[in-house]
Amino acid sequence: MKKILSFLAALVLYFLFFYFVVAQSNINNLDFEPYWRFRKVILTGWLNTIMISTISILLSLVVGLILYAMKESRLKIFNYMAEIHQTIIFGTPLLVIAIVSFYYIGNAFGIDSPVATGCITLALYIGAYIADIYKGAIEGIHTNQWQGAKMFGFTTYQTYRYIIFPQIIKSILPPLAGQFALTIKGSALLAYMATNELLNAVSNIQASSFRITEGFIIIILGYWIITIPLISLVRRLENKTNYRT
Repeated sequence: MKKILSFLAALVLYFLFFYFVVAQSNINNLDFEPYWRFRKVILTGWLNTIMISTISILLSLVVGLILYAMKESRLKIFNYMAEIHQTIIFGTPLLVIAIVSFYYIGNAFGIDSPVATGCITLALYIGAYIADIYKGAIEGIHTNQWQGAKMFGFTTYQTYRYIIFPQIIKSILPPLAGQFALTIKGSALLAYMATNELLNAVSNIQASSFRITEGFIIIILGYWIITIPLISLVRRLENKTNYRT
């Protein structure tokens, strides 16, 4: 009961904050009629956002694992390639990378699809952060377990498959939830690639209807509908993998 009351109190405080902001901004006479007329366009953009985010998240998990493997490789060239990639990603805003990928790298490789370019860009960007999540979780495994696997004749694949990965799932879920949410929100930057996603669809309606505030409200709610259930799902998975010892 105490948790519910605390949650409701926090919710009320946030509501009062937003109400104060709206009141001070003199926002009134909201009219969503132009957006209702283009509801199918908005829905298509929202569904495209889900598709792009899902593909990008799955690809980023693979990219992160590959980068981690490259950093742990005995071949120095792979170590340096992974380090250079992460240094570029960590030091460059996602917006700049998205624009460069679309107008230059995509053209260089003959990729004409904004969706494909956007998914690859997000995967390479988020994957650089996920690689460090893998690294931190795996390095947290006690050396005795590595030695025990070696003593029993486990191969490197078997060690990771049966000993390491089952243990790191719990520790990587919280930071992964943040990266997944960042991927979804980062998909908004693909509007600069003329990708038919939520932000681009709403922005076009804003430009023609001049109903700016209503558009931002729809954008915020659209992303909340995606990110909040995702974060809740990850937390549920985290609780299920929180084995008692």
